[in-house]
Order: sequence, then structure tokens, then C-alpha cells
Amino acid sequence: METKIAIVGAGASGLLAAKKLSESADMHVKLFEKGKQVGAKLRASGGGRANILNTDIRPCHYNRPDFMERLLARIGYAEVRDEFAAMGLRMSIDEEGRVYPATLYAPTVVNVLLEQLGSRVEVRCETPVRTLRQEDSRWRINDEPELFDRVILASGSPAGMIVKNQRGYNDYLTDLQIKRNPLIPSLTGFRMMAYPKLLFGCRVRANVRLLQHGRPVFEEFGEVIFKEDGISGIVVLNCSAHFNRLASKEDCEVSIDLLTGDGDTQSDRQLREHGSLSGILHPKLCELYAQQPFDLRDFRLKIAGTYGIESAQVCSGGICTEELTDRFELKRYPGLYAIGEMVDVDGVCGGYNLFFAFASALAATAGRGFYA
Repeated sequence: METKIAIVGAGASGLLAAKKLSESADMHVKLFEKGKQVGAKLRASGGGRANILNTDIRPCHYNRPDFMERLLARIGYAEVRDEFAAMGLRMSIDEEGRVYPATLYAPTVVNVLLEQLGSRVEVRCETPVRTLRQEDSRWRINDEPELFDRVILASGSPAGMIVKNQRGYNDYLTDLQIKRNPLIPSLTGFRMMAYPKLLFGCRVRANVRLLQHGRPVFEEFGEVIFKEDGISGIVVLNCSAHFNRLASKEDCEVSIDLLTGDGDTQSDRQLREHGSLSGILHPKLCELYAQQPFDLRDFRLKIAGTYGIESAQVCSGGICTEELTDRFELKRYPGLYAIGEMVDVDGVCGGYNLFFAFASALAATAGRGFYA
């Protein structure tokens, strides 16, 4: 007897789930996608290069380390890598362990997934899911004439969307009364208090520390991008992920070491011997230093908050992990699953969030439980 499956959302997790289910001859999968094309975020991820994985996948890189520890005991980097390798996707790894398609072209990943779907998967774009209700032990989506035996929720979050498009996102969950944590922007820049606007357009590579009450919370080296009212860059985005995990956001600041790797007295020697810092600092930082000297090893900026969801790469929040089994099935709703960015699991930059999208899809569709 044919099993009817609905997948809500044709992003990274939804596409891989559809691919896995299409491998079974008794499955018919209908993939509902709100947008005009599938995999829109995946096509744009990693600056258009799709940083799909990282060789260093560990629970500490995520906001829910206990939940991730259980997932990684079953599905880790090797399992996801091998899944894509079996589809014919060649991958390349950079010096920091980030994994990309060898083409360095994000649509390659989408194309490989689409080619694997087969005739048992029906893709319906521009079909938003407005209602989801249970009828006996099956599920009805919108006013579809057919009922579905299983439903996988993979419609992601509104991260990166303009404010107008965020309204009503995933409202179909409301009637189910599933416990969810509020969505807040993660992997986004910081707005700063008393910010020196003359730094707008400046870019530096520096060691950055997130501090609260003067104590370090997180530290990483990378590029800092100075914007009109705050800072961004991968290292700052990772700081924002750890900022989100703080119980209180009071008295937080970033400390930027602009002389990482240099001797403690280099700035003094530079000024004594050359009369300026032009040879070691960006011109805009030199201009700021001339106006109000600051510690080049501990340049501090007070955090006013993060940029909004429209600027975020992912959201923190979503369906609480305690609502789910280890196979991503809703405990109170047998036959209903939630994967990817639907779940309150978010990681730092570097392929960690796409890894979770893919790993959760594999976990949800693995074994005999889904097919019973």
C-alpha cells in the first residue's frame, strides 16, 4: 500500500528528506514550497558558494549541545558527507575545515538534490501551507483532497526576509499549540552605543572577544566590517550566536585587538619612530585614534543589540527540542516531524547550520520507524 508523505518547505532539509523518501518504492511524496523556486536560501548560502558542512562538528558549536550530542551519536560529519558523495557531489575543504561543493557554486548542491528526487516526488512551488490539521491519524494540508500519512515540517524560519514577508510566517503551527521559543536573529551583526561613524567602510582582521561585565564569553580571530551604526563579519556573527545564549544581555561589549600577533609596544614604537600609525592601521582607525586615542589591543565598543531578523543568516528559536523524539517526530503528534531551522537548534558560522539541516533530515527519514 502506498504511503502518502507531505513535506512543507523545499529548502535544504526538505529536499534531502524528499530524496531519501523517494528511495522507497511504496512512497509518494508531495513537496509544498511557498516560493517560486526550491532551495532559495541554499542557492545563496555561503556567499553563493554553499558552505554545506564542517569537518569539526561538535555539540559545543550549537545552542542545544545535549540535543546535538544525541544526534551526533547517530549522524555526524562522515554520514552527511558520504550521503552527498553518493549523489556524485565533489567537495572541497578549506584550511579551516569548511566544506563546499568543488564548483564553489551553491546551485550545484540544489541541482544534485533535484536530480535525485525521481518520479515519486511531486514538487509544488508557489503553494504556501496555510492550514495543517489532523483528521483521525492522518493529516490534511490546506484543502487538499488527499490526506497524508506523514508530514515533515521543513519550512525554516524568516531569517533574511524583509519585515513585510516575516508576518504570518509558519502560522499554520498555531492551532497545533506546539511549544516554541521566540524567534530572534542569530548570526547577525551588532548595533553599537556611542559608535564612531567615521569607521563606516573600514575592514580589519583582528582578534575579537565578546565580554559581559568585563569577563570573556567568546573569542575568535577574523575579519571585522565596520558599518554605519555597528559591526559585522563572520567573527562578529559568531559572537552574536553566543550573545543570544546569554540569559541576560546587560553590560555586553566587544573588545577588538587590532595588533594581534604583534609586540605590545609596536604602536608606541611606530609613533616614536614614524610620528603616526599610518603604516599599521587602516586610515579611518588612524583618524579616530588622532581624535581620541584608544588601546589598540583592547578597542572596546558597547553593544546596543543585534541587527534584525532581516539581516540574520539564521534564527535562534523555533520548536523546542523537548517536543521532539530523537527521530524528530513530535511526541504529541505521531506522524508529524520537524527538521532543520524549524527546530530551536542553531550553530555558529562555518557550515554548522546546513549540517544540522541535512543531519536532521537523515535522522527523521532513517530506519523502519518512519515507514511503519
